[in-house]
This record gives sequence, C-alpha cells and structure tokens, in this order.
Amino acid sequence: MSPKVTQAYKEEKKAVILEGALHCFTEKGFQATTMDDIVRHLGISKGAIYSYFASKEEMYIQMADDKMNAMLENSTETFKSMPSAADQIRYMYNRFRSQSLAELRKWIAFHLEFMLYAARQPQLTQRWNEYADKALVFIKEIMDGGKLTGEFRSDLDSAAASRLFWSIRDGLALHYMLSGEEADYKRTIDDMESMMFRYILG
Repeated sequence: MSPKVTQAYKEEKKAVILEGALHCFTEKGFQATTMDDIVRHLGISKGAIYSYFASKEEMYIQMADDKMNAMLENSTETFKSMPSAADQIRYMYNRFRSQSLAELRKWIAFHLEFMLYAARQPQLTQRWNEYADKALVFIKEIMDGGKLTGEFRSDLDSAAASRLFWSIRDGLALHYMLSGEEADYKRTIDDMESMMFRYILG
C-alpha cells in the first residue's frame, strides 16, 4: 500500500512547483516559457507537475491569486486595529512605498505579459477579471466605510474611487517599468497619495 499523501504535503509540493514556474516566467517571459522549461528547472517529472496543474496558465492564475489573497488577508488583519478608513488608505500607500522599484518591475512585467496573452482568450480574460475584482472590492469597501464615518465626502462614488486608486497605481508602475530612480518613484507615490486624498475628502 502506498503511503497516504497529506494535504500539507500537497500544498508544499504545489508551492515548490509555483516557485519554480515563477523563476522561469521571470527569466524567459510567460509566453516563451514551456512546461519542459519548468520540468528542467525543478528536476521533477512532467507527470508530477501535471498532477497539480493542468497548464502554465493555471500556474499563473494560482500565483496571482495567492499573492492577492495574502495581501487582502494581511491588510484585513491589520485593519482590525486601524478603524479609520483614512488610515487604512494610508496603510495601502505605505505598502506601495515599501516595495522596491526592482521588485515592482519584476511583477509588472510578469502581469503585463500575461494580460496581453489573456486578452485574446476569453476564458483567461474572465479569470483575470475575477482576480482584479478582488482588489477593486477591497478598496471600495474602505471607501464605503469612510463615507459612513464621515471621513470621506458623502457624494463620493466608492466604485469609481476604487478604480481610480488602482488605475493610478498601475499607471505609475508602467511609467517606471523601464526607467526611473527609486527616490523619484517614492516621491511620486507621495504625490499620488496626496492627490487621492484631495479627491476623496473633497
């Protein structure tokens, strides 16, 4: 009888495979990376990988979801001791500032290539939208909370404010993707934060 495989073992194995896939994606690019590349990098059989993931697209979506879910869970936990909606928004900008420009460039390149690839495949576009909606809902709920407490202007469109929040963040990331200095990037985040507060406070 073969030994029983525990859930903890499965999760650990999936994490190892995803780490290897991420290495390949960031080294070669998402579209150029093949399953064979991932197999060679990890030194395990293709069958072992396919027992956890059906495709490299599924790997990407799992990676993106894991990163998003970790951000949401960590932030939600922090917010328990941070009842002010304004402080919660400031916390998000502090998270942006704490990420190095090199790390940001790695992740924006990773996401951007997949987005261009997914744009031609409706099923992947739908999965991407489900992923992105989590971030939109998260910020919208903060905006709604700020309206209820009177911190933010009462006529604020929370959904529009959430889209603006992420659109400016994504635009900043694209602007600094290929050039720019760390200090300038941090100052631009400061400006972005000030502009957002002028908008939500009226």
